[in-house]
Amino acid sequence: MNLKVFCLSLLLFEASCFTEFEITVPRDPVTGFYGEVLILPCTFPVDSWDLSSTVITWQRGLDVAHSFYYSRDQLDRQNPHYVNRTSLFIQEMAGGNASLKLDRVTLQDSGLYTCSISTNTGSQKKSFRVNIAAFYSEPRLQFSMLTDGVNLLVTSDGGYPSPTLQWLMENSDITNQTQTHIMKDTQTGLYIVSSWINLTEVTNSSLTFILNNKPLGQDIRREIQLYSDKSESQGESAYRCHGCFILIPVILLLIVMGLLFVFIISRRREQTKLNGFTKMGLKSETQILNEKCEQCPGA
Repeated sequence: MNLKVFCLSLLLFEASCFTEFEITVPRDPVTGFYGEVLILPCTFPVDSWDLSSTVITWQRGLDVAHSFYYSRDQLDRQNPHYVNRTSLFIQEMAGGNASLKLDRVTLQDSGLYTCSISTNTGSQKKSFRVNIAAFYSEPRLQFSMLTDGVNLLVTSDGGYPSPTLQWLMENSDITNQTQTHIMKDTQTGLYIVSSWINLTEVTNSSLTFILNNKPLGQDIRREIQLYSDKSESQGESAYRCHGCFILIPVILLLIVMGLLFVFIISRRREQTKLNGFTKMGLKSETQILNEKCEQCPGA
């Protein structure tokens, strides 16, 4: 009887020792940023820890992302998708750090990851979800005039996952009046978003374009100010009139300069003609008139 109690106590002791080996991974999904470095956290207890007996394996589904045993990395069974992109913090392993560093994150890296650890004190594996996301670029606005209004086009790209879009006019939702086209880049898998609206009978008003990328908490809001056709026409008329006021003095100056030029040329020609008469010994019309006046009886 005492032997049975002893054996039962021994089994309970071994079970309690086993349950004390508890690895820690995130409870909530981890979000990685496209093209950047992602750390997948995983820690384990290190009481009486021995490096030579430690085995660490990271998997995404059935694909092996990284393996470590015999005190070094073992990458013979590594999936080609992860080649030259994974590493462990070996110098921090003595402190219980089994986290995986993943470089140059791609959209294909999303999925369910499992951290498996076995040491001389116990073994355990746990899994958690990894999502990949990317920030959308600053929206670009293009507009074109229509015969009966204006077309507004807003584009943004380089983001993931697909965003939610909203258009407001003076705080009223007009999204149902817009058209949106979302497509994927064939090389990166990131989204390209185009959204446009045609407005007729435009009045002075304010539009707001909203793009929301929920996984990253990215909320882009851009305001667009619109002015009526009447205001634009007045502005154009004022601009043209302002141009006329600038042009009139220039025209007058050119006319004055032209008249002055003609006067100078005329004087030079007359002087040249008088000089010619003098050299030839001829009397000019002025000299003849003076002589006639001298012969007059009353002179």
